[in-house]
Amino acid sequence: MPRKFMGTKIVSTIILLLLGGCGVPSTPVDLIEPPLPETSLQNKDIVHDFIKMLPHKAQILAPMEENRGSDVSFGDLDGDGIDEAVIVYEEKNKTGKMLKAALFRKHQEEWHKVTEVDGFGYGLDYAGILDINHDGRSELALGWSLGEAGNGLDIYGWQDDKLKLLSKKVYQGKLELE
Repeated sequence: MPRKFMGTKIVSTIILLLLGGCGVPSTPVDLIEPPLPETSLQNKDIVHDFIKMLPHKAQILAPMEENRGSDVSFGDLDGDGIDEAVIVYEEKNKTGKMLKAALFRKHQEEWHKVTEVDGFGYGLDYAGILDINHDGRSELALGWSLGEAGNGLDIYGWQDDKLKLLSKKVYQGKLELE
């Protein structure tokens, strides 16, 4: 009887250890992260404001490659000297998911959604506002991940108070815009 009790006790202890989630704790070095720059802290507040203006349960997408970790792209698209902001997000509906990019403009210290464009593919590879064609005005570049097919690049310009698709192309690997 004592052996049977001893075997039961050992098995019970092993089960408790396995179910108890005993693991090796993280070392302090693994837990240390560099401090966020002040602009990143400000962007977190801004992102929260933008989320309120997006559809319910929209999920913001950060670019996979360029601007890693940046959820918002800033730049002056309309040429008024004040930066606009672009957020790319995923919206789930009954038929699946849709990728979209929303353009925000600041007016009297408040951000307002001006327009949005539809994306395509599986995710966001790149988002940026820069003067691609070197005409002195910035364009919005959105790189979409297409899976095995590579990536697709949409270039938008600001015309007639809205974003207008200027060009579309496919690219492989790292995007080179400059």
